[in-house]
Amino acid sequence: MNQINRNIELILASLGFILVICYYLIFGVDGKIFLGLLGTIATLFFGSIKYRIENDKLFKELFQEFNSRYDLRFNDLINELKYDNGRKLTKDERNLIIDYLNLCSEEYLWRSRNRIPKKVWNSWKAGIKENLCIKQVEEIYKKEISSINGRISFYGLDEELKK
Repeated sequence: MNQINRNIELILASLGFILVICYYLIFGVDGKIFLGLLGTIATLFFGSIKYRIENDKLFKELFQEFNSRYDLRFNDLINELKYDNGRKLTKDERNLIIDYLNLCSEEYLWRSRNRIPKKVWNSWKAGIKENLCIKQVEEIYKKEISSINGRISFYGLDEELKK
């Protein structure tokens, strides 16, 4: 099934070409119409390939940006907090956790727009849920989503995390 999904444009274009050629041979339509139909199928085929390539490029950019931001800004603090539940956060650390939660909601926003593949999102979602088990992160998250406007600012991430 995955093979078919990956090659759906080629399959549809091939079927289109075959149908147009058969129609031309059976009914003998005007050559200009025949060539126009073949050109239309080719244009749609290459347009869909270009769209897929552009979509892959955008995903790669988003993936690299999100992972880079996490690694550079949040990874060290979150790893430290995993082993120190009683640690009192500084104001800067609290703000950093809020920034991390905003990063998570950005990731979800792009997932909800189908720019992040399900497999990647499920991995990130598992990591988010794991990090929400950290006492300090959980407390800040609960405070952030305690109001309607707070929940709205997370683009529906709170509902997604309940699934």
